[in-house]
Amino acid sequence: MLTCLRDPDVLDGPREARIGIAPDVALLVQHGTVVGWSLTDPVRYLTTAFAAPDPLPPRPPVGCSPRAWT
Repeated sequence: MLTCLRDPDVLDGPREARIGIAPDVALLVQHGTVVGWSLTDPVRYLTTAFAAPDPLPPRPPVGCSPRAWT
């Protein structure tokens, strides 16, 4: 599990809840405030390949004005 906390002081007390917001992702709550997040299976999301992003932005869909697209 990979856990990210907003502050080390969060470790001093128990978390009240883990709220699942996506597969393998949860928000951590302490004293009614979101204090961090956790990823249950981080290895599942690693990749060995990298592809450079396309330097050309996508064109607007047919019928959509370029101004509305940006």
